Parts: sequence; structure tokens; C-alpha cells
Amino acid sequence: QPSISRAKTISWEEGTNCCLWDGVKCDTETGNVIALDLSFSCLFGPFPSNNTLFLLRHLRQLNLAGNDFRFSPMASQFGQLTSLTHLNISWSSFIGKVPPEISRLSKLLSLDLSMSGLMFEGHVFENMVANLTQLRHLLLSEVNMSQVVPTSFLNMSSYIQTLVLENNYELHGKFPEDVFRFPYLQKFRVSSNFLELKFPKTNWSAPLKSLQVTLSYLEELPDSIGDLTSLEILDLPVNHLGGPIPASLGNLTQLKYLDLSDNNLSGVLPVSAFNLRQVQFVDFSGNKLAGSFPSQVSELSQLSILDLDRNFLSGRVPSWLFSLPSLVLLRLSNNKLTGPIDQFDKVTPLEEAYLQNNEIEGPVPGSIALLVNLIYLDLSSNKLSGNFDLDKLSKLKKLESLTLSNNALLSFTSESKANYSLPNLLSLNLSSCDIIDFPDFVRNLEGLRELDLSNNRIHVIEANMFVKLKELQRLDLSHNSLLSLSNSGNLSLFLPNLGYLSLSSCNLTAFANFLTIQESLRELYLSNNSIQGQITKQERTWGSNLVILDLSNNLLTVVEYYPWRNIKVLRLDSNLLEGPLLVPPPSISVFSISNNKLTGEVPYSICEFGTEIDAALDLSHNNLSGVIPKCAGLANIAYLDLHANNFHGNIPDFCVNENNMLSTLNLNDNDFDGPLPKSLANCLLLEVLILGNNKINDTFPYSLGNLPSLQVLVLRSNNFHGQVTNPDNQSYFSNLRILDLSHNNFSGYLPTNFFKSLEGMMGLADVDMAYMGDRFQYYTDSMVLTMKGEDIVLERILTIFAAID
Repeated sequence: QPSISRAKTISWEEGTNCCLWDGVKCDTETGNVIALDLSFSCLFGPFPSNNTLFLLRHLRQLNLAGNDFRFSPMASQFGQLTSLTHLNISWSSFIGKVPPEISRLSKLLSLDLSMSGLMFEGHVFENMVANLTQLRHLLLSEVNMSQVVPTSFLNMSSYIQTLVLENNYELHGKFPEDVFRFPYLQKFRVSSNFLELKFPKTNWSAPLKSLQVTLSYLEELPDSIGDLTSLEILDLPVNHLGGPIPASLGNLTQLKYLDLSDNNLSGVLPVSAFNLRQVQFVDFSGNKLAGSFPSQVSELSQLSILDLDRNFLSGRVPSWLFSLPSLVLLRLSNNKLTGPIDQFDKVTPLEEAYLQNNEIEGPVPGSIALLVNLIYLDLSSNKLSGNFDLDKLSKLKKLESLTLSNNALLSFTSESKANYSLPNLLSLNLSSCDIIDFPDFVRNLEGLRELDLSNNRIHVIEANMFVKLKELQRLDLSHNSLLSLSNSGNLSLFLPNLGYLSLSSCNLTAFANFLTIQESLRELYLSNNSIQGQITKQERTWGSNLVILDLSNNLLTVVEYYPWRNIKVLRLDSNLLEGPLLVPPPSISVFSISNNKLTGEVPYSICEFGTEIDAALDLSHNNLSGVIPKCAGLANIAYLDLHANNFHGNIPDFCVNENNMLSTLNLNDNDFDGPLPKSLANCLLLEVLILGNNKINDTFPYSLGNLPSLQVLVLRSNNFHGQVTNPDNQSYFSNLRILDLSHNNFSGYLPTNFFKSLEGMMGLADVDMAYMGDRFQYYTDSMVLTMKGEDIVLERILTIFAAID
């Protein structure tokens, strides 16, 4: 922590009284050094075993935390300091095994080895906890304990008060239940992905003040939790906890922090949780809790944060939620609340309110104007209806973000004709609100940076609507199918900070003139319009700073020049482009020009493409022909789709270079012939290989079976021949989920061990449902599969889908 680091040894001068040195404490009678605090003292360099520090035999307290000893081993000489009661070497870059001599420090009251590269051998840990009979505080976060048996903790000192085992991911097995009954235990903290814990169901009356368990396996939260009447912190997120929340939770009258988030807790929301007088933080998010809120609550006067996101709560949104005297953050999003939101009558300190993704009906209450401290408000994706008087927002001077999107029945009115401003409003989202006219009050939002009016029915956008919005950085007007942009008036629409603009699906027929003067524009989305014509060299000054441009699904016929010299992502797919392929500039990393009418061969200059990580090239569904250029550039591409063209010749070598990135290769529906290139076996990141409907002549490519990521292999409709072999009875294609060998000339028997090796098809129950290639933003994997005699196009491939043909 550099902010608190201070070189204490600067004050140390030879020949002066060391008892006056910074960080040194001496016995007033004997003059012996008894305490040395060099924590966060900017010490740097090796810590040798002959360090003169080990000569301080009367040392009782030693703190070396927060220094950098350059991965020095923990010296056995620490065991010579037998008078030590406190030892802290956390955050100091010690590594290696904890020496057995640690057991000699029998007077230790506190030991902190946290956040180091140290590891315990099993017998060393067992001897240590057995010998340190006075130990009160043991902190071992991020210490490697893979060789430690959890039952060893039963041998700890009965005086133990603090046990911290945070991020000990190597610690595994069943943690002994009786540790929680230690008579003086006040603080217990553990996080480990492989540790199983079980709280006592009876006779649990420990003086615990803090109980924190994360990323472990807890069976349940027993009723006995209510016996821990001294508990102030109960922090149990992400532990696979099931069952209901016990009503005895209400007995924890000293509780200040309560986190049971991201478990599998079910049942109704316990009423007792709303009777905790001292509680300041409550998080039950990410569970399966149901039921409704109590109609009245008299406690919770100290509550500042309430998070019930991602549950199944239902019923109304009671007024008391907005009247709690200390509440700052309220998160009720992603539930089944039906509302309406009840009126309330108190000004409160509430700063953040998130109620999105519910089924809340009725109007937005007028009393929202009382939330004068509100900074973030999200009521999106509900069923709000009626008129919302935007003038009520005029009192929310601190508001920075307002999201009302996806409330199609909500209408907006403003009696004052918007003669007010919200000086701090930075983000406004009114998408999918069935808005017909541009909201007048938006014109005065001089500090606005993000404006989303997409998916509405706005007819006209004029330059004077944005005169005051000079801070605007993101503007989304997409999916306003009746939108009219007057080119004559919009040329003066200059937004100096605008970096993102979306006009997709707005029925545009030409490029708007105002685009030519937006000097800061970096992302422009114009897809799904009816933009016609050509992009010529005469437009060389347009969009000089663009990084992302999407012109897909338009009516462009010719691109003879790319004026965007800094472009990284360019989409021209699904237009009417004809003629030869114009290779994009070298700066580009994602280029899609599929579903056009391009002809001719691919120029050799394509070899300059693909220098960026995760580069993508999609030339599919054209009439391109010839052979694919053999060049190193293509080897760096992560996604290459050339299917549905007229390419011929041998498939060139891929993955010749080390550290190749190829993840998807789709050459389907061409005229490739010859054998498969042997270099494909080097494509260690390859997930999807689709080579169907060509003229490839080869035997079964068992060499691909060692590719660790291969999940889709399509060889259908080629000239593959011979046996489908699995040599040496080894496990091949262990991650494969889709295999299509149909319409070839294979012969012989299908070996049983071949099917046994397809483990990826057998364990799909444990696979999270997603789409393959989801990590890539601009393209998705697709394929054709025959099912019941019909060719089915899978526009996207589910990770849980398996098929053999």
C-alpha cells in the first residue's frame, strides 16, 4: 500500500541510541529491543538467513508486513526468536515452505503469514498448531495449504480468537464442525473453492462477532445461527447454501452486516430480517427467495444498503422502502414485483434506486420529487403506465442517471415547457417508451453525456434540439423507423464530444450531412437502413477518426475507397456490392463483407490483414474464386469464414507460426481439393472446423484429435476415405460436441473406443448454456446440420448441443 509506506530506517543512524529509532521499542529497564515495527517501510531486497535481526533474542513483537524481500525463503532462524508474542510477515514477498522451526515460537499470541508465497507441509502445520498453545490470532490468507488436512485445525489453541483463511484455494476436504464451538472464537473468515463446511445445529454459543465464509460449500444455514447473539458480521456469499433463511436470524440484535448473496436460498423473505435494529448492510441478491414485503416496518433505522436483486419477490413496492432514514442504496431489480409503487411523504438520503426488470404497474409516484438526494434511478423494463410529469424531476438536482426504458405504456408530459435543467444529469435512457416527439426537457440538459431514445416512434430530429448538448458523448436513435433527418438543417449540428452514434434501423436512404463534421466520432452504426449509392474517393475527409463503422444491411453498390484510415471494425455485409474485393486498410481487425456479389480472386494484399489479436475476416456468401493466398498474415486470424464461394485448390497451411490465434475456420461450400494440411494439428485454439461440401481427398484426420479446444468438426460431403481410426486406443476428440462425417467414402468398422473418447458429448449436463464464440463481439459461429432428413441452419451454436452424423 504505497500510500501508507514510509522508509522508517532513514532515521536510523549508527552510534545513536537505537531505542529512539523509528519503529524500535526497548524495555525501559534492561534496554533490550523488545518490539520492531518495520511494516510498510519500503524495504527492498533479499532477506538472508544470517540477518542480524535474528540476534535480537529478547524480541517480543516483529512486524515486517508490506515490504518486498524479493521472494526470499522464510528462514528457519525465525525459530530462534523464542520470546516472540507477535509475528507479522504478510505482504512481504516471502516464498517457499514454512520452516518447521516455527513450532518453537510457543509464546506466540498472533501470527500473520498472509498474502505471501508460503506453503505449509502437513506435518509442519500440525506441529505448529499443537505447540503454539497460547495463540489467539492466526492469519494465513493465500498461504498454500494443499497438504494440510482440515481436521488439523481441531488442535489449535483453545484460546484462538481470530482465524483467517482467505483465498486458500488449495485447502480442500471437510472442515471440522467443532472449530466453530471454540470458546473464545470471535472472528472466522475463510474462502476456498474446495472446502466443505457445516455449521453446528445445536450447542452453538460461541462469542463470534464476525463469521465470513465465501466460495465454499455450505449445506444450510441452521436455526442455531440465532444463538450467536454477539454476531456483528454475517458474510456468507457464494456458498451453495440451500433451504430457507431461518427466522432465528431476527435474534441477532447486534448484527450490522448481513450478506447471503449468490446462493440457492429459497422460501419466503423472512419477516425477522426486517427487525434488525443495528443492521446497516443487507444483501440477499442472487437467490430464489419469494413472497412479498411486510406492509409496515418500524426498525431498520440504521440500514444504508438493501440489495434483493435477482430473486422471485412479488407484490407491491411499499412506501416505507423510500422512507428509511439511513437508506442510501436500494436494489430490487430482476424480481417479480407487480407494484404499484406506493406514494411516500418523507425526504430521505436515498441516492441509488434500482427497480428494473420487474412487472411494476401503475404510474411513477409524484412523491419521487421528494428524493432530492437521488443520483441513480432505474425503473426500466417494467409495466409502468400513465402520464409521468417530467416537471417533477426538476427538484432532483443531484440526479446523474435516469433510466425509464422499456415502459411502452408510459407517456411523458411537461406543463412548464421545460424551462428547467438537471445540472448533474449525465445519462438519460428513454428507449422503448413509445415516444413520438423529441422530449422538450432534453434540450436543456447541458451536462448530458449519454442519451438513448432508441426503439421509439420519433419522427423528426432537428439541429436546434441539440444546441445546448455540447457535452454529449453517446447518442442512440436507432430503431426509430419513421425518423426524418433533414440534411439541409442538420449540417450545423456539431457535437464536439460525440464519440458514439447509432442510427441503425431508421429507414435512412443516404448519409446524413452532419456526419461529415463530427470530428470526435469513433463509433458509428448505420445498419439495417436503405442507404444507397457508392463510397468514392471524393469522401476522403469523412469519418477520419472512426474506429467502428457498421454499414451492414443496406443498399450500397460500390466501395472504391476506404476513407477511414484508423478503422478497426468495418461491417459491409448484406449490401449489393459488386466487382472485385477491395482489401481494407492494415489498421483493421474485424472485416465483414459477406452476403454481397463480389467476384474475382482475393488479392495478395490480404496478407496485411490480421495483425491484431482476435482478428476476424468474413468473406462468405459471395462469388469469389481462385486460390487463397499463402501468407503468414492469415495465421494470426481468430475467425476466418470463406464459406459459400468458389475457391479451389489446396487448403493453405494454417497455424504454421507459434502463438497462432485461429479459433474458427469455415471453408464450407467451395471447391477445395487435395488433402487436409497437416499444420491444422498445430491450431491449439481451434474450436470450430467446418470443411463440408468440398472435394477434399484424404483419410480420417485423427491428428486433429489432440486439439484441446475442438468442439465442432464438419467434414461432410467430401472424398474422405478409409477407416475412422482411433490409434493406440488413446482418448481423442475429448471436447468434441458436434461431429459430421456424412456423405464421404469411409469404410470398415466404427471402433467402440472412438465413441468412448467423445467425453465432451457425455458431460453436457454440467455445461453452462451459452453460444459458442460468445466472447467475440462482432461475429458468431453458425453451421448447417441435417436433422430428420432436413438441412437445418444453426445461426448460432449452443454449447449444450451435441450431434453425430
